[in-house]
Amino acid sequence: MQMKLKHLLSCMGLGATLVLTSCMSEDPGFDFGAETSKVYGSLNLESLTVNSEFDPLTRAVSEDAYRNVSNYNIRVVDTKSGTDVLNCAYSSLADNMPLPLEIGSYTIIASYGAEHAFSRDEFLVTGEQTVTINANAEQNVSVSCAPTCGKLTVEFDPTMSTYFDAYSVTYSGTQAMGVQTCTWEKADTAPWYVAIGANGENVNYKIHLTAKADYLPEGQTSKTAEIPGTILLKRNKAHKLTIAPNYKPSTEGGISLTITIDESTNDKEITWEVPVTWI
Repeated sequence: MQMKLKHLLSCMGLGATLVLTSCMSEDPGFDFGAETSKVYGSLNLESLTVNSEFDPLTRAVSEDAYRNVSNYNIRVVDTKSGTDVLNCAYSSLADNMPLPLEIGSYTIIASYGAEHAFSRDEFLVTGEQTVTINANAEQNVSVSCAPTCGKLTVEFDPTMSTYFDAYSVTYSGTQAMGVQTCTWEKADTAPWYVAIGANGENVNYKIHLTAKADYLPEGQTSKTAEIPGTILLKRNKAHKLTIAPNYKPSTEGGISLTITIDESTNDKEITWEVPVTWI
């Protein structure tokens, strides 16, 4: 046990520079200079995996960065007190296992990125595992990480510009977004990553249209319309709206839209035709 305690010391205290830049830890109460009556076991993080069903993972941020486990931060938290026993990069942790710990319950938390209500630049991938450390025994642990967001994309058919001067889609309604909305304009190509509750959430979308006068239904003078809808979005899942015009002569109803919802992680498409109500 003395060798393991010295091994932990190499992670925690070989000079101030290492403590700040390599592997930072709360003082777990070890007295390295005297005998101790505390009872210890040890923790060994065998593997860290990233489980993302986004395909591709993203175009807006670096896919390699999210898949590279060396970029992840590892915290070992005393479950009872809520304090960090260890907080360091996974790349530093690998050389400091097994980790001596006083007997008790601990939660290992791995994470990379940061959570935002919605973002095109960054999202959070995280995972955790709780273990019980027993006396004079080593606990081997594996942690799997996944995004805490869902992925939303929109694709407008190129022929939309034939019939509409402007078109966009807004999303809203999640707990994290509150009263905020995220918007696709007609030229957008990047996805939005939207923070979602653990059990999934309903996300409201609204398609905003400004029609060209030549294609309005007969008798209509207003050029703007909105089409609302709702989808159920879950963490680590993707939804794509593909929107295309369906035009008939104005005497037969004018423009409608064909909307396809592609849940790309499940290879499922749902298509329907939606009449446009001009307001």
